[in-house]
Parts: sequence; structure tokens; C-alpha cells
Amino acid sequence: MSAERSAGVSPVIRAARPDEAAMLSGLALRSKAHWGYPAAFMEACIPALTFDEGFIARADVFVAEAAGEVAGFGSLEKLDKKRAELVHLFVEPPWIGKGIGRALIGAAIERARDDGVEEIIIQGDPNAAKFYEAAGARLISTRPSEVDASRLLPLLLLRIERGRS
Repeated sequence: MSAERSAGVSPVIRAARPDEAAMLSGLALRSKAHWGYPAAFMEACIPALTFDEGFIARADVFVAEAAGEVAGFGSLEKLDKKRAELVHLFVEPPWIGKGIGRALIGAAIERARDDGVEEIIIQGDPNAAKFYEAAGARLISTRPSEVDASRLLPLLLLRIERGRS
């Protein structure tokens, strides 16, 4: 592990490129697997975590680069004039706990604020709920997983404060 990975970093946030779709798909699967899910569950996650060039071209997908590599990414989907959903937020396992996720959630908030959004809905992995709560989100409900409808995922709400930068 590089010295930069062993301490918190200030990543560069940029728009994802369509040619990064396969790389981001792999990143998402590695990040999900970090939580120790069984192989059968991870196999079932592949369709939901496989991205194509079209998704990146039409969605608001942004990546965090650190130490010359893509360390994580997120995506926002505008639901209406005042609400958006943080559809994805994944961090490469060696970068977890190093500030990449915090930088990505910060970027999502800034993007939403710039677009006039007042609330971000987050369907998080149960293992990430505390992370989102630390970022200011609050648990409002649960939602069935698209991978396994019997598995309920936390649904959180993050209100965007106006006038903050």
C-alpha cells in the first residue's frame, strides 16, 4: 500500500468517461465484495453493477482520482426539481477509510446544490448506513434490494443546506 493510501487524501473529482464503464463495473463489484458477501450473492449483483458506455454518457457519474488511479466513483440521478438519488457510491477496497467516500459524498452534495436539489435520497448497503449518517443523512425507511427482494436496504435522506460551499 502506498503512503498516500495509508493516510487520508484529497482526491481530484472529475466526470467519468464512457470508456471507463468496464473499469467502474469492476470497481463496484470489488467494493461490494469488501463486505464479505457470499459468492452466490455477488454473482447475483453482477447485472446491477455492470455499467455500459451509455449509462456513463447519460448519467451524472463522477470519479475520485488519488495517487494517479481511480479510487472510487458515484452517480446522481435527478428525480424531480428538488430531489435527486445517489444511485451509486463505491470505493476501491484499499482506499476505504482514507477519505475517498467522504470526498465523493461531498461532490454529490455540491453537484446537487448547484442543480437546485434540496434532498438526496440514498439507498445504501446496510454496511454503509453509518457512513451516510456521519455525512448528515438520516434513516427514513427501507427498500427491497433489486438483487434479492427479501433483503431490505436502508433508505436515507440527506437535506442539502443552502449557502454552504
